Amino acid sequence: MYLTIECPDVLFTDVALPGVMTGRGVQLEAVEEVPAGPWLAAVLDCIDPRSLSEWDLPAYLRGCARVQAWAAARLSDGVAELASRPGGFGADKEVALALREPVGAVQKRIHHAKRLRRMLPTTRQLFRSGALNEKQADAIVEATSGVQDAGLAAAVEDKVLTSQRALAKTARELARAARQALTRLDPDGEHERSRAAREQADVVFHPGEDGVAVTVVEGPVEETLVVKTAADAYAASRKAAGDPRRIGVLRCEGVARMCGDYLTGATTLDGAAPRSGGLPVEIGIVIGLDTALGHRKLPAEVPGLGIVPREVVARMVSEEGARLRLLVVDENSGRLVHRAVSAYRPSSEQMAHVRAQYVFSAGPGSQVLAGRTDTDHAVPYPDGPTQVGNLLPNDRTWHNGHTRQQLSVSVDDSGSVKWTSVLGQSRTVTPYDYGAHLAEPDATEALADAAPEGDPPPF
Repeated sequence: MYLTIECPDVLFTDVALPGVMTGRGVQLEAVEEVPAGPWLAAVLDCIDPRSLSEWDLPAYLRGCARVQAWAAARLSDGVAELASRPGGFGADKEVALALREPVGAVQKRIHHAKRLRRMLPTTRQLFRSGALNEKQADAIVEATSGVQDAGLAAAVEDKVLTSQRALAKTARELARAARQALTRLDPDGEHERSRAAREQADVVFHPGEDGVAVTVVEGPVEETLVVKTAADAYAASRKAAGDPRRIGVLRCEGVARMCGDYLTGATTLDGAAPRSGGLPVEIGIVIGLDTALGHRKLPAEVPGLGIVPREVVARMVSEEGARLRLLVVDENSGRLVHRAVSAYRPSSEQMAHVRAQYVFSAGPGSQVLAGRTDTDHAVPYPDGPTQVGNLLPNDRTWHNGHTRQQLSVSVDDSGSVKWTSVLGQSRTVTPYDYGAHLAEPDATEALADAAPEGDPPPF
C-alpha cells in the first residue's frame, strides 16, 4: 500500500528554514505558513528548540500546538467512527482500553466526537486544520451541548467563529461567546436547556497528590451557593473564636464536619444514620502496626486516595473515638486477605471485604470508589459461587458491560482481574496494595531493639 501526501512548496526550497529575515532571529516565519499535518510535524521534529532564539520559540510553540490539534482531531474522528459502528461490543469500553482512559472520560470524549461530526461542521473543520485546539473545540461543544437543532448550532458557530480575532480567544472566552450567542438566538430554548442541566447535578471526587483531594459540587446555583455560604460562615466563626489556621483550611473543615455529622447520625433527615451494603458508612484510614507502635515513621493513608499525617490519626482516635479494625495483609503482595455463603446476594461482610480489597471499582481505569459500586460475580451465579474470590466491586458501566457479554472477566489466585473485550483488547486490574504499611523483611525486630525503652507509641 502506498500513501501520498501533498508536500508544501516551502519544503522544496534549497534552504528549508531561511536565515534571519527581519528583526532578531525570525527564522521560523516559514513554519507559520506550513499547514498542520505530517509535514509540519516532520519540520518541527528536525528543530532543536535549544538552538532557537527567544524570538523564534513562540512560533515553534504555535507550530507544535497546531500539530497537536491536527492529531487530536484525527483521534476524535476515529472515536466517532468506532462509536458509530453496529455490533455487540461496548464502544465506550473499547475506546477506554485503547486510550488507557477511565470509561467516564471516554464517554465524554465519544459525546464530543459525535457532536463535532454531526452538529458542528465549521468547528470540526477548523479543528482538523489546527486552527482550533482541542480545548477550544471542546468548549464550543460544551456550550452547545443542549442544542438539537443543527441549524441553530450552525448559526451559533457562524456568529462566534467569524467574529474578530475569534481563533485567538481562549477556550473559556469561546465558551462564553457561544453561550451569549445561543441566548440571543434562542432565548426560550435556553430556558429549557437550563432546566435540563439542573437535572445533571452531581458531586464528584478527584484524588490529588500529597494527601489532598478535590470534591466538586456542580449543581443549581442556589444550592451550591448554600454549600459555599455555610463553609464561609463556619470559617468566619472559627476565626472570630481565635483559630489561627488559614481561612481555606477552616472552610474545608466546616463542610467535612457538617457531612460527618450526617454520616454518624448526629444530624439526619429521618432520624437514622445512612447505611451502605447493610453496614454503617465507613471511611477507612490505614496505618501499619509498626508505625502505630512508634517503630516506623510511615504516614497513614486513605487507601488509594492519599496520605494522612500520623498526628491526625492520633487526634481522631483520641478526640473522635474512631474505631479500629484489624486488616490482615499478604506480606509478599500487599493484598488484603482478611477483614476482622451460598446465597446469590453477597452478605454485608462479603461486600465490605471486596470493597476494601480493591478500594476502587475493578473496572479498568475506573475512579469510582468501591463504596459506590455493584458487587458483581466474576463467574456468573450459579456457576460461580457467592464468595470472596469471585466477587468484584464494579461500577455500573463495567458491570453492565460484563452482564451484556461485551467483556469477559477472570480472577486469578492473587485477586488480579483480567478483562477481555469483544475486539480482543485486554487489561488487568490488581487489588489495592496495602504493602506500604508492612515492615521490611526482618526489620521489625531490629527496629524494636533500636527503640528506646519506655518511649510511648504516638497513639
